[in-house]
Amino acid sequence: MAMQITGRRITISDSLREYAEEKIGSAIKVMDWDPINVDVILFRESNPANQRPACCEVTLRFKDKIIRVEENEEDLHTAIDVASA
Repeated sequence: MAMQITGRRITISDSLREYAEEKIGSAIKVMDWDPINVDVILFRESNPANQRPACCEVTLRFKDKIIRVEENEEDLHTAIDVASA
């Protein structure tokens, strides 16, 4: 399984990258899935009226299907936690 973690208009720190790899990777192992690849995109929405601007998008690609999760929270760590649950 190849996991790619990218930031949209933000720089991803090493600690945040490791945190996302650990949380998303653990969730995939618990589900006993074997995706071909996993894309994680982290970003913050710029709308000041948005109460939960931190977003985590996770896309799992299998041979015959795609599973996608998107979660918005107050900070990126919480968004990763909710997306991996």
